[in-house]
Amino acid sequence: SSPERVLIHCLDPVFVCQKVAYTNIGEVVNIQDVVKNTITGVKGVGGVQTRGKCREGYPKSIFVR
Repeated sequence: SSPERVLIHCLDPVFVCQKVAYTNIGEVVNIQDVVKNTITGVKGVGGVQTRGKCREGYPKSIFVR
């Protein structure tokens, strides 16, 4: 959901989920890294701190750093 009440792009949740899925399980996902990979930007992102879910993932996505 968007705290600024902007219409988020349909691919933004996909980019967020991909970042969480490919982040190491011991790391906290950095919100700045998530926002720079979304189309809507900072106004379309709200939420809480989350840890990554990836233990080992291949192939590596070109969109996730």
